[in-house]
Amino acid sequence: MVCLYCESQTKVGNSRPQKNANQVWRRRKCSRCGAVFTTHEAIDLSSTLLVASRGHTQPFLVDMLYTELLFAMSHRKDAYRDAREATKTVIGHLLQLPGKPLFSPSQISSVTSGVLKKLDHRAHLRYTAEHPSLQN
Repeated sequence: MVCLYCESQTKVGNSRPQKNANQVWRRRKCSRCGAVFTTHEAIDLSSTLLVASRGHTQPFLVDMLYTELLFAMSHRKDAYRDAREATKTVIGHLLQLPGKPLFSPSQISSVTSGVLKKLDHRAHLRYTAEHPSLQN
């Protein structure tokens, strides 16, 4: 990686996995100007995970999941932050399922519903109302 300030090469001085965020935290130092900065490296899920729907596969769109969670959690005081954290939790649960990297929309909806059920009853009801396949 190059330095933000002088565009020279940097070296990693410290690195730690972030379990909850599915990413790696790294402290970098520029070999030329000495600047120190932090990066967070994460997998590009849209190029890694796929959704199988109607015989076709398409990329898993994190933004689509986040938007649905934001709508479901819009009653919360800090809905943007809460939806972002819930998105990370849902992705973590999806990554633990067998059969990855290919998911069906019903698997994604079911996992999302389960996370919301534990987190926020009102958001769970709102999400379930938008996904008729979850209503049994």
